[in-house]
Amino acid sequence: MSFIYKTTDAIFDSMKPYIKNKSEDDLEIAKYGLNLFLMDLYKLPIFLGLAYFLGIFKYSILIYFLFGFVRGNAHGIHMKNGKMCLFYTCISFFSMIYISKIILLSTSIKIFISILMLYTLYKYAPADTEQRPLLNPSTRKRKKLLSILTGIVYLIISLIYSNQIISNIFLFVLLLECIVIHPTTYKMFNRRYKNYEDFK
Repeated sequence: MSFIYKTTDAIFDSMKPYIKNKSEDDLEIAKYGLNLFLMDLYKLPIFLGLAYFLGIFKYSILIYFLFGFVRGNAHGIHMKNGKMCLFYTCISFFSMIYISKIILLSTSIKIFISILMLYTLYKYAPADTEQRPLLNPSTRKRKKLLSILTGIVYLIISLIYSNQIISNIFLFVLLLECIVIHPTTYKMFNRRYKNYEDFK
């Protein structure tokens, strides 16, 4: 993982003459996006290959993009190495699909879960990492707002979409994101939480 962060820093160092007019917020967002891209570069073919083999390719693609979109602002824990990340990604994503196929949630249960998840996003998003602490207060505030707005959109789609599987996927993707930003998850994997506080 450290190799990817070092690669990201090296790329941005080489681009400094061309990005002088960019704000610190923009640079932090761009760095995080590049990190995610590099991390997924070698894992994605394996993930998609397994999804195709299991016959859940289209749902896996949907989950991959939905999770990546909300994670882009809410962030969350990273595993200590790429193998662990790939393992937990496959387990969580594929489990979501199979559970979405068999479980039928009532509207009242969805609303109850939705309220809990929006509260979690409000309280804990964005959750940074040791390697990429979110130092800028305005960045954290903007990402929190965007995380909540994304959560609201996902939950509305989950409530109104008639297809049970798709409806559940939108709900469970947001649930997974709430799990990966929660302090308890950080403690379980022995990772530091609120890393930006170390720089105050």
